[in-house]
Amino acid sequence: MTVRTPDTLTGDCLDAWATASLAGLRRHRAEINRLNVFPIPDSDTGTNMAATMESAVTRLREVQGEAQGEAQGEAQGETGAHAAVEVAAALAAGAVAGARGNSGMVLSQILRAVADTAALSATGELSARTVPVMLARAGELVLDALSDPVEGTIVTVLRAAAEGARDAGAADRASLSDVVTAARDAAVAALAQTTGQLAALSDAGVVDAGGRGLVVILQSLVDALEPGSADSADAADSADSADAVDSHGSGADPHLELVFGFHGDPGELRALLERFGDSVVVVSDGAADAPGSHAHVHTSRSGELIEQVFALGDVHDLRIEVLPERPEPKDAAPASPVIALVPGGDAAGDGLAALFRASGAAVGDSPAALTAAVDAAGGPVIVLTNGQDTTGLFAVLDNTGAAVTVVDTGSVVGGLAALAVYSPTSDIEDNAEDMADAVHGQRWADVTGDDRVVDVVGELLAEGGELVTVLYGDGLGDDGMAGVEAQIAASHPDAEFHAVHVPGLTVTAQVGVE
Repeated sequence: MTVRTPDTLTGDCLDAWATASLAGLRRHRAEINRLNVFPIPDSDTGTNMAATMESAVTRLREVQGEAQGEAQGEAQGETGAHAAVEVAAALAAGAVAGARGNSGMVLSQILRAVADTAALSATGELSARTVPVMLARAGELVLDALSDPVEGTIVTVLRAAAEGARDAGAADRASLSDVVTAARDAAVAALAQTTGQLAALSDAGVVDAGGRGLVVILQSLVDALEPGSADSADAADSADSADAVDSHGSGADPHLELVFGFHGDPGELRALLERFGDSVVVVSDGAADAPGSHAHVHTSRSGELIEQVFALGDVHDLRIEVLPERPEPKDAAPASPVIALVPGGDAAGDGLAALFRASGAAVGDSPAALTAAVDAAGGPVIVLTNGQDTTGLFAVLDNTGAAVTVVDTGSVVGGLAALAVYSPTSDIEDNAEDMADAVHGQRWADVTGDDRVVDVVGELLAEGGELVTVLYGDGLGDDGMAGVEAQIAASHPDAEFHAVHVPGLTVTAQVGVE
């Protein structure tokens, strides 16, 4: 059966593109975050691009809902040029309003270019002739938005995409699919070259994170025009990116947490999740009409799993979070300039030690272990107190003869907040200052009763904040945590939520809000 691809990007096509882009950015968020070493290695490019696209799609759905309400009783359907202009304008407005970080700002300008070009087009839709114009316009807007554009970044990849589209569009009888595919291919080729264009990328052996996100978006456009097409270029580029990052990791797929709503057979869903991961939770969403499920799973095969879940039923509110790397064996004791204090000799200490090792720190759960960790670092170190008893700490550190900076994190979630801002390219003093600032910017509390977790989160968020970290013990468990997360998502939809099970934790939960 031959599937005819559209000649123009209608409103429906733009909607499909945006929806596919959001799914793709979510799917590749962990990978893109790992590539983020320039200009600041804060590992949030994937998160910011996904959040910005989510804001764009959310605004589109709002506009569509308003239009549907106004048109009650009238014949509904695709309205061609008018719909394309409205869809593009809604996407641009949502992206601009909700742009996160530099990469989100750049993405918002790309969607602005889509809206500008659609509005100026004679038909109101994007075609093989106007897509090159749109990409060139996007490049102009991005350059205007950046105070110091740098080659080897998304700027370079976007320009290559525009040139590829322009060259393809100049050919006789070039189709929209031809032009879009040429733009994607040119972007893939340009992305591969970014490693050699910036010292930070070359030193890390990676490609540019923002450029990688752009390739995901262009691939999504190809897929929107040709549903069911093989994602060959995207898959190949993912492999290249993973190989590049492999010099800094295991090369295995990242371990991810997936949380989503689902309408379909819950038994089949549970069986599928258990085949692909662990920490599986499937609970009823409690809806009286059209009841569904709320699902949670940890997996290192996220791409394959997501594809099969979508084939199994209707999925909504998909959220993906990167989990800490699988812990090294306890006796591996990897060297690190950051050492986390944890209690020793009990289940709580083992659970916290695994958590901090997975986050990249060495662990001091006894004076001997602390001394060994300082010696293994072979240079200046930072010690995170994490709410532990520091009696005798300084005597132990003095005996090592090393240059040691102690950051009083106050809690375990404070220690994790400090680790999150650690940069291996900065010196100890700057890192210690950044870590202390991160701790001071966080409010935290221990929760001692199962029924108080949601209340404590609400109280902390009432004073401001957008990132919620919850460490929970065996008493609450995955089922209880899934319920807590659902309530928080309903009451604070704008908050980013990260929950981590810590076996042996002596309190019900520890909550941090930044």
